[in-house]
Amino acid sequence: MIKKLRWKFIISNMFFVVSILITILGLFFYSASGRFVRQTNMALALAIDKDRLPPPFQLEPGNPRKKDPPPPIPTFVVTLNSDNTVKSVEESNITVTSELASSLVRLVDSKDQNKGVLSDYSLRYIKTNSPDGIKIGFADQSYELSNTRTFLINCFLLFLVALVLFFLLSLYLSRLALKPVEKAWQQQNQFIADASHELKTPLTVILANLDILSSHEDRTIQDQSKWLNNTKEEASRMKQLVENLLFLARSDAGVINDVIHSNTLVDFSNLVLKSTLIFESIAFENKVAMANEIENDIILNGCESQLKQVVSILLDNACKYAEKNGTIFIELKKSNHLAVLAVRNSGEVISPIEQTHIFERFYRTDKSRVRKEGGYGLGLSIAKTIIEHHKGKISVVSDPSDGTIFTVSLPLHS
Repeated sequence: MIKKLRWKFIISNMFFVVSILITILGLFFYSASGRFVRQTNMALALAIDKDRLPPPFQLEPGNPRKKDPPPPIPTFVVTLNSDNTVKSVEESNITVTSELASSLVRLVDSKDQNKGVLSDYSLRYIKTNSPDGIKIGFADQSYELSNTRTFLINCFLLFLVALVLFFLLSLYLSRLALKPVEKAWQQQNQFIADASHELKTPLTVILANLDILSSHEDRTIQDQSKWLNNTKEEASRMKQLVENLLFLARSDAGVINDVIHSNTLVDFSNLVLKSTLIFESIAFENKVAMANEIENDIILNGCESQLKQVVSILLDNACKYAEKNGTIFIELKKSNHLAVLAVRNSGEVISPIEQTHIFERFYRTDKSRVRKEGGYGLGLSIAKTIIEHHKGKISVVSDPSDGTIFTVSLPLHS
């Protein structure tokens, strides 16, 4: 699909490029060929009346010539007697016999036009009346035709070169333009595959439990409580997964923007403090020491429930991945018109490679442990989505000395 889309992009782009090239080069060729014809006509006018140069080649007393005269085009002028016979032939850079001149005069008379082209002889002519009689000027078209042909070849070669260059440019731009589309397509396929995999596990467990229940129809509900509880637990997990997937889908569609834009003032200090108190019992059960340093009166514009979800995700991850007898430290402060929340926990270090993928959907650094803890690898992705919709940023740093630190920056209420 991506390849077809890329070729459609290239073909449509080349269509417009070819149309523009043909239009521009056509205008250039039309202008140049007209200029060559005018130069031939100027040479004819000069040959017929040598005492007067046609504009803009006229000379003014005391003024230098504005432009150079036309190139030396072979011309000759035939003056006719009253009986339409050749009286004289004035030649310039060309030799013409009386018989050829008479033949050309008869051809001009047969055309019944004062100016035109004798294509068989490659001559352009002009017929005028003068005090000396009728004059017919002839100019060789070799210069005109040669320059027109050369310019046409140059335009064609320029068209081919430009076509190749624009094709290569379109090929490069198609890859550059469709790179986000290709990435989104791959992420979507990966997202569907991961979601299907995650849904498959609880469904398998539920079906297995139902098979066990159906095979012991004579037993009471109390006897079957183990399988019922397992089914309920897996159904709850599946519900949570579906809700998370729905949130991300609505986020991709831009639906949650409406919720955030209709925001209210949120006491972020109080929100973080309450969330910390909730997780103190979990940290105590995991034998992890929790401490906090929360600055008061930090007010944000946003959706309180979503901001609470972000804090809960970060604290939940910190409790899960902190080592036994380790520490968790929560810090909230103001910094340059921003509210900065940092959640640090000791424990296993996240490698630099994993740090670049940790906010991706379904990405988990320790899949077996996260599955045991009940996670799907969607928490941090949801947190990043919420933070970005609140015009904030989230980042992670992990090293052996300081542990793992998740930092959230959100704009303060102005």
